Amino acid sequence: MYDLIASDLDGTLLLPGDRIGDYTCNTLWQLHQAGRQIVLATGRHQRDVRSLIGKRLPPVHLITANGASIASACGNLRLVQELDNELVRELIASATDRQWVINAYCQAQWLISDHYPNLDNFSQNPAFQPTLCAPADFLEQGVQKLFFFHHDQDHAALARLQSHLDACFGARISSVFSFPWCLEVMAGGVSKGHALQRLAQLLGVALKRCVAFGDGMNDVSMLAKAGQAVVMDSAHHDVRRALPEAAVIGHCGEEAVARYLATLLPA
Repeated sequence: MYDLIASDLDGTLLLPGDRIGDYTCNTLWQLHQAGRQIVLATGRHQRDVRSLIGKRLPPVHLITANGASIASACGNLRLVQELDNELVRELIASATDRQWVINAYCQAQWLISDHYPNLDNFSQNPAFQPTLCAPADFLEQGVQKLFFFHHDQDHAALARLQSHLDACFGARISSVFSFPWCLEVMAGGVSKGHALQRLAQLLGVALKRCVAFGDGMNDVSMLAKAGQAVVMDSAHHDVRRALPEAAVIGHCGEEAVARYLATLLPA
């Protein structure tokens, strides 16, 4: 039996439309009552996640902004690793070409440099929407992550940008794709995997007693740390290639994570 359950949200635990299914809610409550600890690990902003889950779920630990922020279920612990102010300026200056749409997750808001044609599909939470802001006016303090869209959703162009940023900034940054069309940049060493390891240490839980679920490249570090990695059948082929021993389950629309977890409930 696993003592710690960690799950990505988009494409994994959430139903389409940013919804949490009733079966998932019921299963997580049963696991909580059985003494299991639950972690939601996502690239989303903590404010976004809290408004999505409301009071439907039991107390959960939160890893947000791809590991830049950790919050305990009881609310007594909050750890945040932000990008250095100067680094924020340098990163923005490296991507001022009109092909890029620059985003920033700050302490309590989401800034975006331009309209994005598929933004409605990226976040459907009316309680957490972006504020249009010229890159020169972006906040430099309290930035948990910068992330970049390409106007034409050109993954190859984003991959070139990632290579350029990694070459320029090295260990000062950590970059990863959350979706093929979204490149995310956090402070060096930040990842879901590092955050899960740190949280598990604080909770006194061995990572071998953790089961983790995900579907994206930003989940790989977390899945690799867990005693049992479980990937969705919709996961990108690079995720499966990176985790050949991982179990594979169904689709988020089928509430596949909850159905897997239900098999772990006490009889």
